[in-house]
This record gives sequence, structure tokens and C-alpha cells, in this order.
Amino acid sequence: MTEHQDEDGGRSASWLEQFAEDLKEAREAAGLSVRELAGQTSYSYQQVSNVENRQRTPSEAFSREVDAAFGGGTRFQRLHKRLVLDQYPVWFRSVAREEGRATRIKTYQCQVPHGLLQVEDYARELMREARPRDSHQKIDADVEARMSRRSVLASPTPPLLWMVLDEGFLRRPIGGPQVMVAQLNRLLEESESTNIVIQILEYSAGAHPGLNGSFTLLSYADRDDVMYVEGLGTGQLVQDQRSVERAHFAYDLLQAAACSQDRSRDLIRSAVKDYQS
Repeated sequence: MTEHQDEDGGRSASWLEQFAEDLKEAREAAGLSVRELAGQTSYSYQQVSNVENRQRTPSEAFSREVDAAFGGGTRFQRLHKRLVLDQYPVWFRSVAREEGRATRIKTYQCQVPHGLLQVEDYARELMREARPRDSHQKIDADVEARMSRRSVLASPTPPLLWMVLDEGFLRRPIGGPQVMVAQLNRLLEESESTNIVIQILEYSAGAHPGLNGSFTLLSYADRDDVMYVEGLGTGQLVQDQRSVERAHFAYDLLQAAACSQDRSRDLIRSAVKDYQS
């Protein structure tokens, strides 16, 4: 399938077009109008029409419902997975694949929570402020893609996700109090999961190995670990094992300097109260 690059040089519309074409083809083969198909889902006529006309990026939930409307199967859910991968910039696609393959993800975040743990409104605000010239449709599509990454945490064998998060996140009101409360509550909820560990690194820790920036380590059952580092509009998977080992040592020090899980939850709960006051 030929990819169609847009002006940012980093994304393709091909799978969005394929989804739209297959949806129309399946609907017509079933003898359904757009309105009749919509009536078999929780979506409106306009929403279904917008997907067929490539004016709306379908969600994972939409894909499940149209699969059910056509008698079951996973045709549109499989297309959705390909479509989501297309939404990522070229430089991030390999990282999204690696998240799905990893058995352990260890991440230090110096500004905001890892994308796997962000709520929708928080992610949208981050993207909107970082890319003010992008259209609302493009931002919405990218938010949907980021939310879809969470499926790796809901798999039968999810990776262990360990996040050390700088205290500055608690004090930075992204999107306003309501959005921050939702994001903080998400972290509290996720911190109770058996495969997720969240530690807050307080200001009082002073100098630490993470001052040079965020980084993520991905481990696998059958191959060497890799490290992911990100800059402005770009990212890199590092496979050099000496660099990866140095990052592991730095992460060990960050874990040791960060608060316990219980203390971290207390700090998050305190921040929730501050935003609600």
C-alpha cells in the first residue's frame, strides 16, 4: 500500500483511507444505509458519515461496534491498529511497536507523565500548546493514537511499567484544575495495579542522574534492552549496550532517590486537594 505523506513529512493517510473504503464497502454489501448502520451502533449518522468521508478518525470503540454490527469478527479492529500506527510520526512508530513487545518499561519523566498514563484531556492540552498551527482534527487524531497505546497495559500479559516522575509535574497546571485532578486521579488508580509502579522524585532529592532529561528503558524476554530518548519533534531508539547499561545504572539511582510508593501516593493526593481547593 502506498503511503501519502503530508506537509509535516511524517504521517500517512493510507490506512485512514483504507478504513473508510472498507467501511463503505462492507455497509453496501450488507445492504445498509449510513443511517441504518449508525442505528446498530451508539454513534450518530453524522459520525459514521464522517468516518466514511475521512473527516473523522475512528476510535477503537467505533471499530468494535461496527465489527459487531457486521456480524462479529475483527476486521475493523485490525484496520484500526494499522491506522493508529499511521497516526504516529515516522520517528515514533518503532517506539510504539516496541512498547507492545516489551516485558518491562522503566521510564524517568522530568516534565509530564509517560504517554501510556496520560488522560485524554491532559494529552490534548499538551499537543495543542506544543503545536498551535495544527488543526483540531489532527490533534484529535493524535490524541486518539496516544490513548490507543494504552492497550498494551490491558493485554493478558502486560509489561511491568515503572515510572519515576519529577515533583514538578504536580505543580504545573496543564489544562487547569479539572484536567489536573483527572490526571492525578488516573495516576492514583494506576498505582494500585500489580504491574505499575509510580514514584515521585521530590525537589529535596537535589542533584540526580535525571537532570539531563527524560528517558525510557525497554526490556524483552528474548533480546537486548534498548533505550528511548526524545527531543523536540524527534526521538531515537538507542541500542548501544554500553549506553543502555549506563542508563540502567542511572535509573537504579533515580529509584533509590525517589519516594516510596506510599509516600508518592500521599504527594499525589495532596496535589489533588490543592487543585480542588
